[in-house]
Amino acid sequence: MALDNRATIFISDYRYIIRELNKVDAKLVRDMKRDYKSVGSEVRKGIKSAIPAFPPLSGFAKKSASGSAKTWGNRFKANTVKVRLRSPQSSSEKNQAILQLQVVSPATVIADMAGRGNDSIQGQMTKEYDYRGGKRRHRVNGQGKIMIDRLNTKASGKASRYVYPAAEEKMPEALEAVRDIVSGTLQEIENNING
Repeated sequence: MALDNRATIFISDYRYIIRELNKVDAKLVRDMKRDYKSVGSEVRKGIKSAIPAFPPLSGFAKKSASGSAKTWGNRFKANTVKVRLRSPQSSSEKNQAILQLQVVSPATVIADMAGRGNDSIQGQMTKEYDYRGGKRRHRVNGQGKIMIDRLNTKASGKASRYVYPAAEEKMPEALEAVRDIVSGTLQEIENNING
């Protein structure tokens, strides 16, 4: 079940649990989904508390009420994290997320992840994109490097500055909670089959 600090439930197992629980009592399915959301809410609290209350750099400061969503706290609070329960869609994939946590503020995502991709793209051309009724491409000139360097001095992390480190800190207890939910649910199925 644990793989690289992730809780993994194979899609076939999850579908089996849902199918069997619906045979026994649909309320058990609702209870299990509620329990999963509760686990996600605990991880969410950790992520929300790790996101800075104020912009990490002055360039992220809110300019006006109608300003860009890419400024801190504009349109979306910087620490807004949504918990979504997902239904597995395809049987062709071995496993999928049952629960998804999503940081919705573009400013937070930029501050968290900027510079975490491929550094070797400087000098290359961007993909074509829409611009003022036409199409446009431009050469990557590295102008964001100063922003990235400043963000790195404010917070560090391998893949993420705020979100992933906070989620990973909560992961051991979340993993344990997911194990308990799955074990309890399977026990309910067995009791009803044998009982």
